[in-house]
Amino acid sequence: MMKKMFLMGVLMSFASSPKAADFSYMVFTLNDGSTQSIGALGLSLSFSDGRLTAINGADTLVIPLENLKKMEFSNDGTAGIGTIDSARLTIGDDALIYDLQGRQVTKEQMRKGVYIVKTKDKTWKVSFK
Repeated sequence: MMKKMFLMGVLMSFASSPKAADFSYMVFTLNDGSTQSIGALGLSLSFSDGRLTAINGADTLVIPLENLKKMEFSNDGTAGIGTIDSARLTIGDDALIYDLQGRQVTKEQMRKGVYIVKTKDKTWKVSFK
């Protein structure tokens, strides 16, 4: 009887614990402090050739494992994204720019999409239109 009650308690704790479906985003924190996120709905993670690949049907995110510091579910995956257009883009020459696959790009290579911009003082996400 006691064993049965213990097992019921364990099952109840799993039933009430948060699940991936309770969150909107999977957020990845990189070693440089920047973050990348992808929608959690339909999310599939795989690991191959030293890379993490996250796919949710609409988006794909590839992160080299050596750059990954932490990953967690969140409801605030889009915090810190600013929207700019190319006419107002004023990123200094010392800034490092990365696409969401973690590849470094130049200002000239930027097309419509979301980028991570890192300077000596700050890292932020921008939605480039």
